[in-house]
Order: sequence, then structure tokens, then C-alpha cells
Amino acid sequence: MSAYSSHTGTAMAGSWPMARVMAGMSAVPVTHAIDLAFFFPADAPVRHDALIAETRRHLGGCIAAVEMALRLSMDHAPGVSAALDRCADPLAWPMVRAQPSLLAPGLLAHMQMRAGVTLMLRPFGQADIEQAEEADGPLPTSDHPELGDAVSALALAEGRWLMPGGEVQPMRPDLPAEHFAELVWTVAACLATAAQRIMADGGDAVPAAFERAVWKLLADHDEGAGPIAQADRLVRQMGEAADAPDLPGKALEQRRFLLFVALAARRLRMDSVQVTDMLLLGPLSDLALLCRALGGSDGDYRHLMMALRPVRPALTDIVIVAEADRYQAMSDPQVEAAMQALRTPATFRAKLDHLRAVSAA
Repeated sequence: MSAYSSHTGTAMAGSWPMARVMAGMSAVPVTHAIDLAFFFPADAPVRHDALIAETRRHLGGCIAAVEMALRLSMDHAPGVSAALDRCADPLAWPMVRAQPSLLAPGLLAHMQMRAGVTLMLRPFGQADIEQAEEADGPLPTSDHPELGDAVSALALAEGRWLMPGGEVQPMRPDLPAEHFAELVWTVAACLATAAQRIMADGGDAVPAAFERAVWKLLADHDEGAGPIAQADRLVRQMGEAADAPDLPGKALEQRRFLLFVALAARRLRMDSVQVTDMLLLGPLSDLALLCRALGGSDGDYRHLMMALRPVRPALTDIVIVAEADRYQAMSDPQVEAAMQALRTPATFRAKLDHLRAVSAA
């Protein structure tokens, strides 16, 4: 193979650092381009080991749960069920690891965001929360018994993401509907391929059998079971109490990250998933933008950056000081214009960005 030819397939997909490697580097040997991307990552966020491991745990766990559900839903196709019994278990996760290109970009991005939320929740235990409540006073949720069910639902949903286990430990796939559908069809394709290889007769009926099982899973899916959706539900039930000026800061101090996100999204008139993604994985300019739009002071911005260190280890003391200086230079008209752009639908915004990039070229 020529040193200047393009690597494709699973050997490269599993260790590809970022998409920009192949952009504008046609005259650079591929191996050198990969080295450049790793050592000079431009302004891209760092995917540190903890985030990568947590992302794989969420991916593998959700895939394992979907595979289990599909295997159990094959009563209408005993031949397919018998063929799957002869296959390895688990089957889908090893196939995805061997063929990572099966994962759609949106699904992988969502799993990375889920992993980031888990890292934000994981370092702190119940004792930390109780100590914070004693020092700063409880959140308003504790004063409203009618919110008890919503608070408990949020705690249970967070607990599911925090449960210990490896990549093959089933995890409830409490995904948004579009990502859940992508995941289920992916797992179904893996199982159907394996079943067809084993079945001597009746292999042509395998796709229809899996299609019937997939549609049933999709019909039964509850996308509101995840902790981000539960935090949104809690804030909605709080009503006007959620608009208290000091509440987001108090939630962050007490390490109620998803409650902080839901409160911020309410104030900013944005989707909680978008706010979460910007806080955990977006550029620091987006982080500063969100904080200023919420009315955060210079001290609030420094506190926010320090709180995000479990997901953003690059936020050293030196970086925080430098970013705080840039934060002071932001103007209110600049912030308002940027926030208006962020409130537009993501697909529309992506198309506008693409057309502007093409026009500039």
C-alpha cells in the first residue's frame, strides 16, 4: 500500500483521532497526519481516558440490554431463536467493536454526552450532598412534598447511569427516540447477520422476524425515563419556584448537575440536551457564553469551570485564570447575538454554517 493512500475499514476506525485528519491533508502521509492530530489537537476538546471508558460502558451496556430484549422477543420465530441460542452471548457488542463504523455519529455523540454526565455525578456521594445542604441550605424541592416523586425519579434515573459494571453489563437504554431507534436497528442487524450464517434453511425469513421484534421494542420505548428528562420534569413541576435567582448557583454548589442544567435551560429557553452538550463537550467560548447569558459573574464563571473538571481535566488553574480574563472582555450585545443563534434549530444552524464555509472558500 502506498504511504499516501487512504486507510479505510475497521483497523483505522477504532483509533481515528478526529475527522479533520483527512481534511486538507491529501499530500501528507496518513500515519503522519494521525500523529499531527494527536499531538496538535487544535481547539478540539480532549477525550481523556475516563470519558472514553465511560462512553464505551454506556454503549456496550445499552447494546447488551437491547440484544437481550431482542433475543427474548423471538417467540414468533422459533427457528431464528434457536439459531441465536447457538451464537455467542453477547454477540452485538463484539461485532460493533470490530466494525465501529456501524455507530452513527449522532448516537456516538449522545453516548459521549451521557458519559460526561456520569462523570459529573460519579465523584460525589450522598454524604457530600447532605454536607452541602447543611452548609448552604436545602434546595426548594425539599420544601414541597408534592415534588417528592419527581425528586425520587431523578435520583433513580441517575443511579441507573452510576451502577457499577463493565461494557457487557446491561444498562437501561433510556435514550431519546431517534437514538434508541438507531441503536435497536444496529443491534438487530448484528443478530440477523449471525442468525442467517447459522441457519441452513429459512434464512430468508430472518429480516422479517427481526423487523417485527424491532417495531415492538420501538413502540414500548419510553424516552422520558432518562435522568435529563427527569430533571426537566422536576423543574417544570417546581413552577415559579424554579425562577429564583440564586437557585442555579445553589444547585451547582450542591453538585446537583442535572438540576442545574434543567434550570439553566429554562432560563435560556434552550433544550437541556443542548445545554448539557455545550457545558461538557463544547468549546470554552460556549461555556463562557452560557454563563454570561445566565448573568454569571467572573467568580461564578471560575466556579463553573472548576465544577466541570471531572469532564474537562484540561481546565487547570492557569487555564481558568486565562479564561476568566477573556470572560471579562465579553460584551452584552455580543452575548445576546450569539444566544439568538444558538436558539435556532440545530439542523438549520448546521446548514447555515456549511453554506457560509462554502461561500468563504
